[in-house]
Amino acid sequence: MHLKISKRGERRYLSVVQNYRENGKTKTRTIESIGYADAFADRYPDPIAHFRAYVEELNEAQRASREPVTLSFARDEQIEAGGEPTAREGAGIVLAYLDALGVGAFFRACAHDAGQAPQAGRVFEMLAAERAQHVTSKLEAWQARASFPRACDFGFKEVYEALPAIARASAGLVTHMNRAYERIRGKRDASVVYLVLQSFSFATANDVDSARHLHGTGAGRPVVGLGMALDRDGVPITYWIMPAAPDAADVRRTVDRLKRDLDARRVIVVAGRTPHAAQIAHDLARTGDGFVINRPLRPDDEDRRAWIADPAGYRESRSGNYRIKSRIVEAQGAPKGDVVKDVVLWGRDYTARARQARTERAQQSSEWAALAQETQAAAPAEPDPAAHATPPADLDGYVCVASSEVDLSEAALFHIYREIWRLAEPFQIMEADVSPSPFPVPHADHVRAHFLICYTSFFALRLLRADMGWRYNAAQVAQALLEMRGAHLRDNWYLFSYRSPVSDAIEEAAGVPVARKLRTTGDMRALISTARAHIERRA
Repeated sequence: MHLKISKRGERRYLSVVQNYRENGKTKTRTIESIGYADAFADRYPDPIAHFRAYVEELNEAQRASREPVTLSFARDEQIEAGGEPTAREGAGIVLAYLDALGVGAFFRACAHDAGQAPQAGRVFEMLAAERAQHVTSKLEAWQARASFPRACDFGFKEVYEALPAIARASAGLVTHMNRAYERIRGKRDASVVYLVLQSFSFATANDVDSARHLHGTGAGRPVVGLGMALDRDGVPITYWIMPAAPDAADVRRTVDRLKRDLDARRVIVVAGRTPHAAQIAHDLARTGDGFVINRPLRPDDEDRRAWIADPAGYRESRSGNYRIKSRIVEAQGAPKGDVVKDVVLWGRDYTARARQARTERAQQSSEWAALAQETQAAAPAEPDPAAHATPPADLDGYVCVASSEVDLSEAALFHIYREIWRLAEPFQIMEADVSPSPFPVPHADHVRAHFLICYTSFFALRLLRADMGWRYNAAQVAQALLEMRGAHLRDNWYLFSYRSPVSDAIEEAAGVPVARKLRTTGDMRALISTARAHIERRA
């Protein structure tokens, strides 16, 4: 294969071609159309040199794939102490998406800024690529660095030293990724924007100034809220750190900002349990915006309890693991004529989780009572107000949401509501992320860096899933990426043994060879370059 340069007027068109013989004549077939060289001038100093190197990588991979490979082992050959690093195709594909979003280029451009840790970009790539595959601590990600597709020659202390620089990059990187996204995918549809609200609690061990920029407490820990904006296609646009329990005014400021900055026609707020749900819903309805908000199942709400318990109206999944129904009701406290759609979903796994949580709460309550008795408390402990919000056991497994979007189907509304869970999963905070810390980091910087890492990995994973046609959920894709690893054989050869419909779809979306059993380290480098070029050209 070679790079063909065709002159079209004053411009040069690039394509990857291959010569072959047919009926005694040499002919040429086009393997890949790249595009006009000047269209890549803002990405590469010399586009022609870049794509010549790309073609050479393709040739190297092709040569390696053609030649038979013979590897021999002594019968009693032993495993190296500490094991051998694996070749991680999944991490390579995530890196290709990060490269297409301009992450590495952004940090390289910042490398000479005052106070910029020289290793910040590579630390960020390592942590973001790891987080896209599974929730793991910074320590575990660093310990697995030998298997990372790019060199990570820095100590664990340097991982934490990079966090303040990563925190400072927050706004700039989000803007940079949005520009890169629109360059490779076109202008977003932001006529309707989804604002997903979630809160997280952080441990504070060994961090500096742990209280600043955080709101409230949760189990004795600082709590911080996150608001993430998604476009109409479900791809992230931006995020903000917010109060853990935002009121209607907090949400209104964010909604107005989204409308102003993105020229959004409507904003739909998606939220779990929040003490200000009614006020938020009324304010959004007043301005023509929307909401999909959790409605706690209160024991004193007899009408809703009876409706939920009534088997009439439910539609059940084939497996019997889920059933769902809805109704249109008048909005409480709203002007006459305003209605909302109540949707209730029962899930078998939700039931198991609710009962486990109930058991844990009961155990904690009995432990507290025993402790109070042992210490001869002067007065019995006041009842926990949260206990009044706990649904009775006969409602375990039911999840209710109320929505202004009365024209949407039950399934569509729950699909929107699930964004909360999809957001919460990759943003989880590991205890080991903050304790013990090898380097004192201002806690506010730690929080901002953590959210930027998680947001970027979330963005890359959403873009991959969009390229896969949203056929698989986030957990399925992340698990497949994690499993796509090769065991070291000898020299630079690795054996891959995992294959599934999800991994095939991932490789097809990334434009790399599907289900290759043997790969070299050179193949892995070429895989990242091939995938990035494919992602950038995909319309």
